Amino acid sequence: MKTEFDAIVIGAGVAGSSMAYSMAKQGWQVALIDKEMFPRHKACGEFLSPESLGTLRALELDGVVASYEPSLITTVRLHTERGVSLAIPLAGPAMGLSRHVLDAGIQQAAQRKGVSVYIGRTATNVTNNSNGHHVELSSKDGKSQLYARTVIAAWGRRPLHGFQASRQKANNRAFVGIKSHYSRSDSDPAVDLYFFQGGYIGISPIEGGRLNVAALLSNTAFKKLGGTDAIPTILKRAIERIPALQRRIEHEIVVSGSQSATFPVKIQPKPNGWSGIPCIGDAVAVIPPFCGDGMAMALRSVELCAPLANSYLLGDCAYTKWREVYTGLIRQQFSSTLRWGSLLERLLSNSMLSSWLLRLGSIAPATAEKLVRATRLRG
Repeated sequence: MKTEFDAIVIGAGVAGSSMAYSMAKQGWQVALIDKEMFPRHKACGEFLSPESLGTLRALELDGVVASYEPSLITTVRLHTERGVSLAIPLAGPAMGLSRHVLDAGIQQAAQRKGVSVYIGRTATNVTNNSNGHHVELSSKDGKSQLYARTVIAAWGRRPLHGFQASRQKANNRAFVGIKSHYSRSDSDPAVDLYFFQGGYIGISPIEGGRLNVAALLSNTAFKKLGGTDAIPTILKRAIERIPALQRRIEHEIVVSGSQSATFPVKIQPKPNGWSGIPCIGDAVAVIPPFCGDGMAMALRSVELCAPLANSYLLGDCAYTKWREVYTGLIRQQFSSTLRWGSLLERLLSNSMLSSWLLRLGSIAPATAEKLVRATRLRG
């Protein structure tokens, strides 16, 4: 087994696999590590926003996405439990593609570029010395070590022990994320978001003539609504109040084996691009999922980090300079999006305020569109 690399990326989701692909494309020897086996389902909105599609083009991964024939999405519809609805056109076309397909597809593209992929192996420790980094791996076959000049964290919301940023304040607002795929008969190119006391649910078309139905719930609401079986309960309540949802989902059938859940989901109000080593994806920040820009942020962090990693490995950029420039870019591009997203998530999760906001949006659609744009990445 090869043990020495130019770079090691820990985490093989959208961000990690894209980073490995980008660096291998520059000619570097890269290892990609993940404790999970792929393909796998993941609790996610599975929505590729217009912003994320632009970044995929910049990373030359748009062809990978297109090959899986994602669903086209042009509109977002917001609904409250009081029966108020508002439709907002997207600034450009978006796509729906399952993480089951997307993560594995980018990972395979990285392998074709020469990336060494180690799945089903857990990174248990990262240490550094004057020559670079050592990464200790653990699997059912025992322990091993890899060596690299640099290591990049794409490990998601749960950092490796010892790598939590000390400056991040604790967030006690923990949510549970759940999702299932459903068969569908409509061809509606829209995402429906239904807000209620204790959380919200998103219904989005994905590849293969299916709908992804994903919910984010407070722990209290999760237990009250039936735990991992909460989605059918939420959908039943939603179609009683929203005729448009009833037309869309009344004949759905659950796709066996597509269910997934994650806990805790904590919205991180401030981005953190460096935690001892460079961070990308959800390791940087967790945006309120209803904003639909989580994958766009993950991909944008790769777009910002990869050129700096390349410069560092070439010897054109000191490690301290990489950290300074990258953390500045992350703050510049993500801070406003996170603030607005957190604010709107709080407002729309309040039954009375959400109905008032949607009524205001129907009266002043231009203002509503500006508010939505405030939760998106720029350019």
